[in-house]
Amino acid sequence: MSASRSRGEETRRSILHATSALIAESGWSGFSTREIAARAGVTQGVVSYHWRSKDELVREAALAAAAGSLEPAVAALREAPSVREALTRSLELVQAIRSEPALALLLFETMLNAARDERLREALDEMIRHFRAELAAALEREGVADAEPLAAALAAGWDGLFLHAVVDPRLDVLEAGEALLRLLPPAT
Repeated sequence: MSASRSRGEETRRSILHATSALIAESGWSGFSTREIAARAGVTQGVVSYHWRSKDELVREAALAAAAGSLEPAVAALREAPSVREALTRSLELVQAIRSEPALALLLFETMLNAARDERLREALDEMIRHFRAELAAALEREGVADAEPLAAALAAGWDGLFLHAVVDPRLDVLEAGEALLRLLPPAT
């Protein structure tokens, strides 16, 4: 890869990171491209060079953060010896979100704005469907009947735990997650 291309990719990452931070701090539309540029340490022209509109940039930054937050859970489903183990690892990720309030705010803003932005909604829908498909495939490998509906229920339960964990500091996420894991059939 050329040095110029490498610098361009690093600049894009810096702008996306700055945008993600601003979404968490100020809400979906509470900042300008000028503020993004200042936070990223670039000129406003550089931001415009990489993205045609602020909406595209904000959408891309939010989707990158959402994808990054799902990656460890998908990796656990592929690598763990069982679905139960993978989901237990994912519970630890839900618990860890408490130490990253900016990520939680960013994810909340993203979900909220998906209701208003069709392109964002479609991209999030694809990500969530992919996660559920990975979970269903892992369940099927273990011989679980009705893997797809169970995957949907478990994924929705995990999302609910995430929401509750952010709002209720007293919630024992691991205990609540164990209750969700009881939806899994006994290991054979």
